[in-house]
Amino acid sequence: MNVNIVLYDEFETLDALGIANIFGMAPEHFYINYLSVNGGLVSSKQGVKVWTELLIPEEVEDILVLPGGRTATKLLCLEPKKLEIIKAAAQEADICMMIANASSILAQTGLLYHRQIADYPGDQNWKRMFTVGIDYMNGIRWCADGKYYSCNNTMAAIDMT
Repeated sequence: MNVNIVLYDEFETLDALGIANIFGMAPEHFYINYLSVNGGLVSSKQGVKVWTELLIPEEVEDILVLPGGRTATKLLCLEPKKLEIIKAAAQEADICMMIANASSILAQTGLLYHRQIADYPGDQNWKRMFTVGIDYMNGIRWCADGKYYSCNNTMAAIDMT
């Protein structure tokens, strides 16, 4: 199975690499791809640099992972074209895993409308403005609604994986 981890500037290192570590424990079952909308070098919030391949939505198979990070909510205003590419990739994937505030990326696309997601710490005003129609589940670590898996923090992501 392919595990496609989508990275963007200022992603949370442990959200991406912690998940990669779990899947990487079974290399006979999982092949890990590091992808980004532009391809090339991407830096995490903590300064870790990862070389990524170009994200081509039509080539996404199996699992798509979106790590959390500072810029997750900024994609709406700053990068609408990138948002459309990530949306298309999520639609192609069989499973889409969102770590903490990474669910805000898909919330902006409309893919999570009328779905349940694990609530995460974040700007409540932003959630009210841009995520209408999403059922935030309080008091749970992670949940699945169809092919969409979400969790409220990094440690819950490891459990979810």
